[in-house]
Amino acid sequence: MIIEIENIKYYFQIKGVGKPIICLHGFSENLSTWNLLKLEGYQLILIDFIGHGKSDKPYSRKYYSLKVMIKHLNKIIYELNLKKYSMLGYSMGGRIALAYAIAYSNEIDKLILESTSYGEAGFINRLKRRRKDLNLAKSILKDGIEWFDDYWSNLSIFESQRKLSKSITDEIRKRRLSNRTYALSNTLMCSGQGKFPCMKSNIRKLSMPLLYISGEYDKKYRHVGENFKKFNANIKHETIKGVGHNTHIEDPNAFIEVLSKFL
Repeated sequence: MIIEIENIKYYFQIKGVGKPIICLHGFSENLSTWNLLKLEGYQLILIDFIGHGKSDKPYSRKYYSLKVMIKHLNKIIYELNLKKYSMLGYSMGGRIALAYAIAYSNEIDKLILESTSYGEAGFINRLKRRRKDLNLAKSILKDGIEWFDDYWSNLSIFESQRKLSKSITDEIRKRRLSNRTYALSNTLMCSGQGKFPCMKSNIRKLSMPLLYISGEYDKKYRHVGENFKKFNANIKHETIKGVGHNTHIEDPNAFIEVLSKFL
């Protein structure tokens, strides 16, 4: 299904019946990353971000900013006539979900963040990350989508995915290769971690129940999850054993069990 917001077409799917949960995918992914997610009594609303999946991929960078992404996401939800809903975000989608929950906290019932960041703390750290994102954006444009797939799949945070079945890794690769180089580049430069504001102080103000999920082998985001708990007593941190960064694909049954218990 398609919803058009300010001349940008967004693709989404609705699965199941019950309480609504908005599901947001990670960088270079699309809504099919949630294919194995099934929750009894919940309606899953899966959305392709701008520049990803079957949503529009405009050349203009202005549409890829965090401000516009948050505004358009809210308009999509308004068009779906949702007043109260939960939100689930993985990696980049988790950052967007966090920023959205801070902006529209009165609408969020529960917030679930999987392997995500609250933003780089400190000007120097943000500057370093911005340069790293810019260099990657340039490399994607220069070397192409197959180079990106090879580079991204060999990052240490995805090492544990090498034990997955070929059918699953082929699906992950298919999603990455379906991207346009300029759209990924625009995403990195306009809403990547280097451009994302540090939201540590905002986390303290969140009042809704919040679950942070990390994988046992993902040391960086396990540590981030512990920091989330320190910032806000409402936050619960669960670590799924035997998996890395993408817990919902590496062990979907364990992910569903943790998520269902929280919900």
